[in-house]
Amino acid sequence: MKQSFHWMILYDIRDVKRLAKVEKVVESFGWRVQKSVFESCANELQINLLKSRLNRIIADEDFVLFFNICERCWQKKLIFGKTGNSNPMNDDFMIL
Repeated sequence: MKQSFHWMILYDIRDVKRLAKVEKVVESFGWRVQKSVFESCANELQINLLKSRLNRIIADEDFVLFFNICERCWQKKLIFGKTGNSNPMNDDFMIL
């Protein structure tokens, strides 16, 4: 099995129809943190598949950011306030 990495995926989509499509695709690869911010635990092949699917949807005026976050930094994340949909893999942290 290929190694999975932690990802933060953020986007700004200018058209409502494209936005709905992007949300649906990204949500199938991770979990929502805020309206246009998702977390994901995915390997390189899965992220490349996500990028390919998004590339068919987005326009020149849109953008999507992918942040690959190392395990050590991921474990240091702090959450303040009410959280939205939580990570299906967690409670507050997962220490490996």
